[in-house]
Amino acid sequence: MADLLSSGISGLLAYRRSLDTVSNNIANANTPGYSRQRVELVSRPGTGYGFGYIGSGVDIGTVRRLGDSLLNTRVQSDASAYTRLEAFSGYASRLDRLLSDAEAGLSAPLSGFFDAANALAQNPSSTSARQALLGSADTLAVRFRETQAQIDGMDREINQRLRSTVDEINGLTRAVGELNAQIAQGYGEHNGQPPNDLLDRRDQLLNELSSRIGITTVSQDDGSLNVFTASGQALVLGRQSTSLGVVEDEFGSGRLDIVHGGGARITAQLSGGSLGGLIDARRELLDPARAQLGRLAVGVAQSVNAQHAQGVDLTGALGGEFFAAPQGAAYGARTNTGSAEITVGFGDLGQLGDGDYQLRYDGATWTLTSARNGASVALTGSGSAADPLVGGGLELVVSGAAAAGDRYWLRPTAEAAGQMQVALRDPARIAAADPLRATAALANTGSAGVSTPVLDDASNPALLDPVTLTFTAADRYQINGSGSYVYSAGTPISVNGWSLSLTGTPAAGDAFSVAPAGAGNGGNANAQALAALGGRGVFDGGRTSVLQAHTALVSGTGSQAQQAQLRLDAQAAVQQQTLAERESAAGVNLDEEAADLIRYQQAYQAAARVIQVADTLFQTLLQAAGR
Repeated sequence: MADLLSSGISGLLAYRRSLDTVSNNIANANTPGYSRQRVELVSRPGTGYGFGYIGSGVDIGTVRRLGDSLLNTRVQSDASAYTRLEAFSGYASRLDRLLSDAEAGLSAPLSGFFDAANALAQNPSSTSARQALLGSADTLAVRFRETQAQIDGMDREINQRLRSTVDEINGLTRAVGELNAQIAQGYGEHNGQPPNDLLDRRDQLLNELSSRIGITTVSQDDGSLNVFTASGQALVLGRQSTSLGVVEDEFGSGRLDIVHGGGARITAQLSGGSLGGLIDARRELLDPARAQLGRLAVGVAQSVNAQHAQGVDLTGALGGEFFAAPQGAAYGARTNTGSAEITVGFGDLGQLGDGDYQLRYDGATWTLTSARNGASVALTGSGSAADPLVGGGLELVVSGAAAAGDRYWLRPTAEAAGQMQVALRDPARIAAADPLRATAALANTGSAGVSTPVLDDASNPALLDPVTLTFTAADRYQINGSGSYVYSAGTPISVNGWSLSLTGTPAAGDAFSVAPAGAGNGGNANAQALAALGGRGVFDGGRTSVLQAHTALVSGTGSQAQQAQLRLDAQAAVQQQTLAERESAAGVNLDEEAADLIRYQQAYQAAARVIQVADTLFQTLLQAAGR
């Protein structure tokens, strides 16, 4: 009788707990991160008799949380990859719209400037054409500044989001550490049985954490989890969490770095999650785009200024600065002990890159290395204003005294677009004409013809001095009646910063005069040269024009945005598939739970019936014994 009653009671209790578990599953069917639980029943050891063993009921082995730890790791990994691409794609799309938009982009004002120069070449004496060129130049400069401001705004936004994301990460790691303590306590207090709800809550926190930063986890014997960044920095060790911090970079450039535990800077090592996406967007999108935009601005300003200096304005003066010359930015490391400051100017546009550099001083020599790939850039010069350090298209002037070990972060073009300004305001000062005129004397008897002089050095103080070349023989000439110089057919004659080429053969006594074009002349040669600048090779050793560089910037950004969106769509599909697998393995199926509810209810009723039968038999026995 006792065995019958004990077996019935064990079944009644087991199926009651099973019903409790099913009802808990149903109640949490829509709870995020909840894993379906199932009571694992085990048979009690039977009692042996001479005729064999008779069972003594059922026990609850454990309440098992369904799911797969490897599947949970995949969920975390997919969440990390998706949110990284989501943040990256968002900025790529915004940058693409900014640069490629027909109304907000640079394409229209850039083309408009060269079109206005061409219109001036058609009518170089027209005041309205000159005013139109200045207006188009101002429109172009404003658009450069506005585009720079938009990109700078995105950069400031990334800084704000870095701070808030790091705060969220620190809150989540603290919560994981606290749950580790509760989980370890739960395992210890209940004979190693898993505290399923706490485990679910921790997995949910890890999913949220992985959506913000790439992580790896390592299980411990007490049930706690150690959490590390994808590159190995500890975020949670048992109950202890280590906070991340946000500080300015070591050069004080306004950029933010992520530090681990208030110590090492780990920005370059972080990946995954929205934090990794923000860092990648800054490094792979905003920094290159801003540098290329600035390089384009420098190319426009430098090439236009150089060409403008080759002509003369309506007053007869050589062309002055058309655009204000931009300068690069240099930031000294906080650890520098010297007083040197670096001024970053621009030289050969054909060598000018679109990246940042590190400049170091070892006590005797300056070295310049690319921040992008660490490649060394050859430098010449001493660093003085008269003899600047020259290399990579840069001209660096060092003022003050540098100390051994001093370092500087150079951002040559990153801020140049924001400096674009039109320096010329008077339409009459636009140098549309060539500064010099060359004429052949009417009495010449040779077959030599003369071309327009080409300026070699517009800064030569004698550039506009009148010069007469008189040939004493076919191969010898004098300058202003003095000297005797050898002439080789096909070789230009160079005087006072200009060069003159002859066609044909001069005869003895032939004379050629070179004189200033003078004020009020209606020449258009320099305006034509200005109009042609858009298609002339300027960058990459003269292989890439300003217009081609702009096209490359727009198309490159568009390609990045397209590729980022494609990767995001693909990752979304992968994530949905993984979540579906996780839901299939650990999610609550209400139809299945309803079936279990009926099954356990019937089992519970059957166990109760067993107890009733045991009670009846026991009462019968008592009645028989009482007689």
